[in-house]
Amino acid sequence: MPTIFDLLYREYCRARLAEMRKQLLIAAERSEAHDANYHPADQGDDERTDAQRKAGRGAPN
Repeated sequence: MPTIFDLLYREYCRARLAEMRKQLLIAAERSEAHDANYHPADQGDDERTDAQRKAGRGAPN
């Protein structure tokens, strides 16, 4: 009887690990897609806006 439980538990763990790996792969693919859409020029615009705010040339709040 304990052998059956051991076998079932191992199969459950194996299936759960496969599901977690699948989810991790999906998350990694989404991250790569997000990184592909990232443009460093956009960051430069933010930095310029911050510099303008510090210099007092930004839009009033």
